[in-house]
Amino acid sequence: MRHEPRWHVVTVNPTRDELTPDSPLPEPLADLGDAVDVQIRRAAGDRGIELAVRLRESARSPLTAGVRRLAGNDPNQAIRAALREAKQLLETGEVLHPDAPPTTRTTVVNKPLQLATRQGRREGRL
Repeated sequence: MRHEPRWHVVTVNPTRDELTPDSPLPEPLADLGDAVDVQIRRAAGDRGIELAVRLRESARSPLTAGVRRLAGNDPNQAIRAALREAKQLLETGEVLHPDAPPTTRTTVVNKPLQLATRQGRREGRL
């Protein structure tokens, strides 16, 4: 059974100029290059703009999604991260990042939380 690549969609409420299908893509999405298809359309109820991104068929890897995800090489993780960053750029003009270096030392007790936080940035959730 062959699966169609999944669309990842985010609704954006830009604070400045309207984003149209003819506009240049925000930098995080443009950095994905030809590996993805991007659609820009009005959101339902005229509540902003939808950015939809999916991996092109030619960019898919024969490895299973689980193996790629564990190795940190899942292109869907890059798509989700690029959508989050593009949303932040369009709505606020900047991408917010956690404090670096962190304000705490790495210990045996806080190591699991650091790993979960790092995974959350790639997957978009904890």
